[in-house]
Amino acid sequence: MFRNSRDRFMAFSDGVFAVILTVLVLEIRLPTGSQLLSSSWLHFAYAILIYVAGFSLISTYWYFHQKLFSQVHRLTGKLIVLNFYCLFFISLMPILTQVIAMDPLSKSRSFIYGLVYLIFNIYLWWLFRVVEQLLRHLKPWTPVERARANHQIAIVRNTAIVGLIACLCAWIWAPLTPLILAFSPLVRDVTKIF
Repeated sequence: MFRNSRDRFMAFSDGVFAVILTVLVLEIRLPTGSQLLSSSWLHFAYAILIYVAGFSLISTYWYFHQKLFSQVHRLTGKLIVLNFYCLFFISLMPILTQVIAMDPLSKSRSFIYGLVYLIFNIYLWWLFRVVEQLLRHLKPWTPVERARANHQIAIVRNTAIVGLIACLCAWIWAPLTPLILAFSPLVRDVTKIF
């Protein structure tokens, strides 16, 4: 009979993250012309900025994905399906990176970038809650474990709030959106560890 293999689950997820990170860099178009201040070079510089924001976000999501699922020792069909939806949202990042890099000053494109980020983080917040509830039912938690779980959920919740702020800022000045998202609480929390 089929059993849900945690190792295959993690390997598949890691592979999806690796492909997404690779595709991000392939979306950057090289500039044409020799004038450094030409629009081609400015678009290239902005594409690099978007790439850095996307790379930092996706690698941070990978870190939290690993952290979240390292606590799960028995997979359920529900968790596998929820993980696929999580990977779906993350897989949109290369396309969104390309869309925003095509017209860095487009408010609507920046808004869409921020909106998908917001939707994904609301989903991720819910996923963290589902895993937390699953783990809580398996064994009683110590106060330290409960505080750690609440801290992780708060980080993801705050990141969803940052997504809302990024969506609103897209209508003020489009380049603010990737800057705000790159410095979200999720990214800052990982840098505190090192």
